[in-house]
Amino acid sequence: MSTSSTQKVAVLGASGYGGVEFLRLAAGHPYLEVSYCAGHTSAGEKMGDIYPHLPPPLCDIVLGELDVQRAARDADILVFCLPHTAAMEMMVAGYEMGKMVVDFSADFRLKDVAEYEAYYDVTHTQSQYLETAVYGLPELHRQEIAGSRFIAVPGCYPTAVILALAPAVKHGIISTDMIIADSKSGVSGAGRKTSLTTHFSEVTESIAAYSIAKHRHTPEMDQELGALVPEGRPEPQVTFVPHLVPQIRGILSTCYARLTESITAAEIQALYADFYAGEPFVYVLPPGKLPATKHVTGTNRCDIGIAVDERTNRLVAVSAIDNLIKGLAGAALQCINLACGWDETTGLPMIANWP
Repeated sequence: MSTSSTQKVAVLGASGYGGVEFLRLAAGHPYLEVSYCAGHTSAGEKMGDIYPHLPPPLCDIVLGELDVQRAARDADILVFCLPHTAAMEMMVAGYEMGKMVVDFSADFRLKDVAEYEAYYDVTHTQSQYLETAVYGLPELHRQEIAGSRFIAVPGCYPTAVILALAPAVKHGIISTDMIIADSKSGVSGAGRKTSLTTHFSEVTESIAAYSIAKHRHTPEMDQELGALVPEGRPEPQVTFVPHLVPQIRGILSTCYARLTESITAAEIQALYADFYAGEPFVYVLPPGKLPATKHVTGTNRCDIGIAVDERTNRLVAVSAIDNLIKGLAGAALQCINLACGWDETTGLPMIANWP
């Protein structure tokens, strides 16, 4: 799909954090026109009543039902900002109607249906489309995305971890069977639905690990890093430990792996800089500098800093992203830009909010 004309977009699940963030970005995009919005549990409500910060005309949008037929009549691009399994059949229906489908859920990220069913504890009813959907990480799948009408937006944690480790895995400088990824996420990553674990009194002045050795994003990391492993090397086995921290946005991922060859920090720095040369949204920090979530808040950037622990012969790669933009809505828009033949930076913020 290649066009310079305006494309109409329907946002299904517009009332969640990911949906309203995509809506905000799309509203400022020169080639996108929001033509239909639907709510999962908020049909009939005005967006301005749910999110008072929205100005006209966004605040005047009345959410419709999750009706893929109606959405397809009104739009060229269908963006599904819904939980896993909530729209699996609708997405396939939209795709079969000739529409571009962009999925925020995990339903079409994993190519191994057994992995999906094991981690999500559900039966995948549309597994024949797993190979049709493209994993929406432009830094690794730019060419496939450019020719696709079915895009599976990556999870926020995998985006941060994969980008932090991809150059090292691709060049075979780390032991892939002993990777540890320690990630810390703001509370918005849990979504808008209230729960005790995201209650202010439970979260503030505290930090907690969760879903150790069983987080649903882990197989995405193994899958995508596995595609980069040089022939003859072991398949990746990422030990992933996520943490909830008392902030709204941001993911900081600190990744550790044993170096397999004698290589200096300066050589690794050059390797990373070369791997991401020309990438508009990945910034490899200068030697000695490390990223922070504050540096990328409100942007579609991923900042990466690297160091070598010479005593233990380990690489330490640290990445920071805004979980709602580069980790979700911004990644979706970057993929839409590529799929439509537009400059992939169109409508996407590059400079962080500060302070």
